[in-house]
Formats: sequence, C-alpha cells, structure tokens
Amino acid sequence: MHAPSRSRRFAPPQGLPRALVRAPRGRRAFALLALALAFAGVAALALLEQGGGPPQTAFARAPGGQYAVLARTDGPATAVAVVGADRDAAPLEIATVPHLDGHAPRGAVSPDGRRVALLAPDTTVAGRAFASLLTLDLETGELRRIAEALDPLQQPRWTPDSRAVLVTRYMRTETGAPAVAVVRVALGGGETVLETHAGAVMVAPLGFDAEGRLLAVRLDATGSTLTRAGEPLRWLSPYVTRDWALSPDAARLAFVETNTATARGVRYLPRVVTVEPGATVSAASASSASARQALGAAWPPSGESPSFGREPSAPSGDGVSAQAAGGFDVPLGYSRDGSALAVVHWSGAGFDEPGAPRFAILSAAGRQTLDGFTRFFGWSAR
Repeated sequence: MHAPSRSRRFAPPQGLPRALVRAPRGRRAFALLALALAFAGVAALALLEQGGGPPQTAFARAPGGQYAVLARTDGPATAVAVVGADRDAAPLEIATVPHLDGHAPRGAVSPDGRRVALLAPDTTVAGRAFASLLTLDLETGELRRIAEALDPLQQPRWTPDSRAVLVTRYMRTETGAPAVAVVRVALGGGETVLETHAGAVMVAPLGFDAEGRLLAVRLDATGSTLTRAGEPLRWLSPYVTRDWALSPDAARLAFVETNTATARGVRYLPRVVTVEPGATVSAASASSASARQALGAAWPPSGESPSFGREPSAPSGDGVSAQAAGGFDVPLGYSRDGSALAVVHWSGAGFDEPGAPRFAILSAAGRQTLDGFTRFFGWSAR
C-alpha cells in the first residue's frame, strides 16, 4: 500500500507589496497579471512535487528500528509487509505480489535491507510450475521482474553488495547429462553462470567467504557436499541435509541432517562444521545427537553458537524451544543488531505431530505474535 508522498505547502500571500499598491493603474494591472502567473507557476510546481515524485511506502517514513519482513498469502496473491520488532504496532504493507493460486513466493532481504528478492510462481508447463525472479523495493513498493522460468522451490541468495541475486537453473551438459547451474542475475537483468554442477540433484548457494568465493551445498547420489567456487570442499553427510546457515564470518556452517539410518525412523539431527577441511562434522552440542532432534538454524550477528529449534522434550541448550509456552519454536533469523529472533511456533507436541504454525518475534520485551503471516523473508532496519 503506497502512502502519498510529501509535498511542500505554500502559504497564500498575506497582502500585496507596497510598491504594487502605489503603482499607477496601468502598471498595476500588468504587475497583478505577472503576480498571478507567478503564483500559478508555484501551484503547478506544488502539484508536480505531489504527483510526479517517486512513490513512497509507509516503511520509508517509519521510525528507526529493526523490522521483520513477512508475507501473507491469500489465493493468487501475497501481501508483503514489515513489522517492527520493538513495538506492538500494525504491520506496514509494502506491496501485493500476484502468482499462481495454490503457490507462495520464497524470498530473501538484501544485505543493505532495501529490497526483497522473490521467486513468484507464475507459469505452468506440462503441469509443472515455474517462477519469475522479482525484486521489491521496500521504500518505493516498486516490483521488477529480472529473470523467468526458474524452479520455485529454491531459496534466492543475494550477493554481498546487494547488486545481484543468485539462483539455480537445471540444465544439460554437452554430453546430455543433467546438471545444476548457479546463476548470478543483476538487478538490471542479465544472467551470468558462476558454476555448473553435473550430476547434482540440487545446489543451494550459501554465501561468500572472505576471499569472495561462493560456498554452496550440493546434493547428489553421495549425499551432501560443501563446495567452494564450484569444487568439492568437504563431505558433510551421506544423507540429505537442510536448513543450512552460514556463520557471519563464513567460517562455520550449521545445518540439519535428515538421518534415515536410525531404529527410530527419520531423525532430524543438528550439525555444525567448520568450512575449512580438517575437522570432523560434529553434533551441535556435547550431548548425544541421537536424542537431540532439531529443525531450523540461525546465527546471531555476534557469530556465537547458532540456535536450533529443538523438540519440546529436548534440553534447551543452544535451542529456542524452551522459550515457547507449549509446542516448540523453529528459528528463522536474527535481527541485524541481534536484539530479536524471528521464529515460527508450532503448537504440537513434536515433529511427528507439529500442530499449527504461528509466526512470532522473540526479544527482551517478550514474545510478539504475528497472526496471519505465512512466510518470513528476513530483516531490514531503519
């Protein structure tokens, strides 16, 4: 929802200049005409400023603070809004994104906090949905399409300078083998292939290390592998992994292993690993991993231990489930100053019976429940 832009107010004249009052009748008529034309020009300028300037959203004039960027999907449209972390104020709606009914966009806030990259499913081919990559300016509400025909189930990732978005495309190599390409899409459009992974089922870009090399997780027949600049760096697991979160200094990776080799069935086990080879993949705590299921991972800006979403019966430790009043919390992301944590709260007793989801913000002020939202895209700040 766009708020009207500010315009200058011009006070009406309090009286005519003395020189004009004292002027002869002929000169006075000419001066009055000139003055009228001048005021007409001022009025026209005011109208131009009011209607011709760039639009602004309510977020552009919002008070300073940390803001969670969330979405509410209703049929073939998703409303994107921001919610302040330190106040129980009404959400500020930014824009509405159209898409296929029954689908919802995935997104990520840019490092500078100004834009959101959105993968909006908008076409179907042979019964399969494809998405367009959109950018949404949080201050103007402008939506721009910069790429098309993408897999809608991936997570877009920004470059550190906020000038491009990383996505993946499925393709075929020269020999016809299936492959996944990591593509850099500039804000103005135009794609550049950064790396290609032959034989991969999925590739998830994570971010860049201190030397600007892309870190990603590759899923294939061998399980999960951490790659750097397109080359294998270290093997993470023989199983599918998920919920990857790179530490702020890009030195450690937190993730959840979907372990299918236990007597108790599928287990979601939290793991933390150093990016550089040489150390083994470790459980996320010193206690036995077999009893510590978790979903979701989020690093605080300080780079201390990541938070995982523990089942209610698990010890609190480095998780966030102990903060929930019944059910359990899955962490989504810390605010930019580390003062708040966005979570999705599940009302059920455990992962097998999760119950209903509900978004919330946890901070020193307590728990702020966010009813009606269906997606979390990240944090911005003013």
